[in-house]
Amino acid sequence: MKHIADRVAVMNLGGIVETADAEALFAAPRHPYSRALLSAIPVPKPQARRGRIVLEGEMPSALNPPSGCRFHTRCPYVIERCRTEIPPLLADSTGHATACHRTAELPSPGAIVPADGGFSPVLEKLVAAFSGGTEGAGRVGVDVSGTRPGAV
Repeated sequence: MKHIADRVAVMNLGGIVETADAEALFAAPRHPYSRALLSAIPVPKPQARRGRIVLEGEMPSALNPPSGCRFHTRCPYVIERCRTEIPPLLADSTGHATACHRTAELPSPGAIVPADGGFSPVLEKLVAAFSGGTEGAGRVGVDVSGTRPGAV
């Protein structure tokens, strides 16, 4: 999504919990559910370091969602207010909107998605070729020869 969308909305149980410019959302997700989702993205660079968030608790029913914040049954930052009040989707001056009572109190998201994109050299060439970057400009294809033993 980061490479094909200008803006992204993250939904949980049928409700938007966060929406922002794609780059901003991937760089610093604010909602705990967004953070957990982004931490699950496979990174095509084994050396990339990032924090993996594993959610605990039972997944609530989409047919009978819990009262208050729909994510409170699995949220590591839950407080009593989350169980009773639905958090409004509030935007800051950049248009980054989050539906969480504790957004301002949460710790920094850290390295959920590696800042360098986590691309291997071959994948960097492919992204450049398909995104109009200078590396792939003017070519019909991308030369990936020599990327693995026996490659032609």
